[in-house]
Amino acid sequence: MTEIFRKKKSGQDTEIENLKKELDNCRFLMMRNEVHFNMTGDENLIASHIYERESLRCQYNYLIRQIKEKENITEQQKIKVGE
Repeated sequence: MTEIFRKKKSGQDTEIENLKKELDNCRFLMMRNEVHFNMTGDENLIASHIYERESLRCQYNYLIRQIKEKENITEQQKIKVGE
């Protein structure tokens, strides 16, 4: 019965949710990377963790930009519908 009153999610909303899940996973990987970086003493592993950290940072920034763009598009669509 409650399914009748649920708002159907648009493809845009689903895409935003998926991007946010990816962002959460990226945050987890960044925290894990920091822990491993702090626990190692081997020069090669330290270098590896530094490169991984930079890669994750770039991925994080990309996901943030994508979420902002998608949310902006969604807001613009809502405004057009309300006109």
